[in-house]
Amino acid sequence: MSAGVTSGRPREARVDIAVRNAIHELLAREGYAGTTIERVAAHAGVGRGAVYRRWRSKAEMVFAAVVHSAELPGPVDSGTLEGDLVALAERIAELTGTDQARAALAGLVAELAGDPELARTLEVRLFAAERRYVALILDRARARGELGPGADPELVRRLLVGPIALTPLFAPGPRPRPRDVARLVAAGLLTTHPPEGPA
Repeated sequence: MSAGVTSGRPREARVDIAVRNAIHELLAREGYAGTTIERVAAHAGVGRGAVYRRWRSKAEMVFAAVVHSAELPGPVDSGTLEGDLVALAERIAELTGTDQARAALAGLVAELAGDPELARTLEVRLFAAERRYVALILDRARARGELGPGADPELVRRLLVGPIALTPLFAPGPRPRPRDVARLVAAGLLTTHPPEGPA
């Protein structure tokens, strides 16, 4: 099933699979620039309308099919803030560590830099889902009494995504261990936002 719209109809499920496979194959062979909606549709054997019904732009199509869609599962509940962030960091590394994901992210970074409207669209439809996901983790930590108020989900999202998914695109060498990144972020949060004591 593709990372886009899901459907109970068998024909729609077949289209989802064909479109997603086409995106991955074109990214591997042609890179981000060559993975156009027209080529994806032709490669999948569907009309362009079938692709546009799922995504509004090439950038959204590629991100949703290769990294994640606007619908995310609930975060892992390990019982600790550090454990939850480690699980998230490892998932980020898994989703962004493939050749296709790296090609997609490199192309997206370049496209987003010159297209503020596209940046706003992805913010509303995809990055906001990531922020909500992080907010759930922080809310659970507050409910457990680990964390005080005021932690910013967007800052936490950027602190995880930056070194794990984006820095390796521009800095050759070993990728940072996701677990280490998550532990640093968790330690910083626990230091800067300690739980409130009794009134």
